[in-house]
Order: sequence, then C-alpha cells, then structure tokens
Amino acid sequence: MATRDDLLRRLKLGGPTTVRDLSEASGLSPNAVRHHLTQLAREGLVRETERREGVGRPAHLYELTAAAEGSFPKRYADLLEAVLDSAAARGELEALLDDVAEGLAGRVRDDLDGLPPRARLLELMRRLDYGDMLGRLANTEGGWEFEAFNCVYRATGERFEGVCELLPKVVTGATGMPAERVRCQRDGHRSCHFAGGYEVAE
Repeated sequence: MATRDDLLRRLKLGGPTTVRDLSEASGLSPNAVRHHLTQLAREGLVRETERREGVGRPAHLYELTAAAEGSFPKRYADLLEAVLDSAAARGELEALLDDVAEGLAGRVRDDLDGLPPRARLLELMRRLDYGDMLGRLANTEGGWEFEAFNCVYRATGERFEGVCELLPKVVTGATGMPAERVRCQRDGHRSCHFAGGYEVAE
C-alpha cells in the first residue's frame, strides 16, 4: 500500500512521468514500477499516454486519471459544515436545503415524466445512486417504503436535521409523489426509514 501511495503521490506532484523516472525516484526496479502501474491502471487511477520529443519513438508516460483524485485527502465535509453553519447563523439554512433538494430533483424530473409512478421512483433511486445507502425499497399496502442502513449524510445530519429531509423532498420534487421521513439514525435507530405513496399530484 505504501508503494502504491508513493507512486500516486509522485504522479500527482510531477505530472505525466516515465517508468524510468519513477524507478529512479522511488528506488524500485522498472519491472516493479510497471507492475504497480498496471494494477493502478486496472483500478482506473492511472492511464498511459505518449509524448514525442524530436525524432524517434515517443516516450511512454503514465498520468493520473480524474478518478485518482479520490485517493488524496479531501476536506469536503469540513467545507460543507462551514457552509451549513453560516447558513444557519443567518437563518437561511432551510431555504438553502430547499434549493439543494430542488436542484437534485430538477436534474431528473423531465426524464421521469411519463413513467408510471413505481417506475418513476425506481429510476429516481437509480439516478441518485442511493444503492450506497444499503437500502431496501419495498411496496406497502398504501404505497412504498425505503429503509437505509448506511446514511451517507449521517455526520452532517446529526448536526443539521434538515439534511435528513433531503431525500423525501427530492422524491416529491422529482416524482410528484408524497414522501416523508419516518425515523432515522440521527435519533438512535438502526436504519433510516422513508415512506410515501404512488399517487402523483396533477
């Protein structure tokens, strides 16, 4: 893992680099560098490219992909909490979160229009990638329910309850169907539970 991280760091600092240069900088043999680069390429973190300098064969270089950004420390959560703190201090938190929910819903609303209600809900969940929530979507006698065991916003939701209302607001905004938060992990429950109906308001 240290070798992998070291190669990623060197590519981040130096940009597109040859196997020879990586070998000299890291102390690894060229074959060892190629082995690690091949593995990183399989994971989508590195890609091979070429650079031509004068006459002769072009130099084969390796560079980071956009996906490799996730391998380096980020402070998105800190920035998010600072933004939400500021909005709360100004009394604008609810309006901000409403705008966020509307923005998320607006991205998919037109694509869902015309689908039957259940298909509309299923497609919305797919588009928003709520599989990361380890959720179970099921029909009930009066509509549907969604139970999630991994709250992707848990730490932020524990500080700002309005964040926990984003999912039902997005469901209603994108599908036109009613949705509500029944319970959630911020209150000590093992899962977050959302429910709603399939009747679309006209």
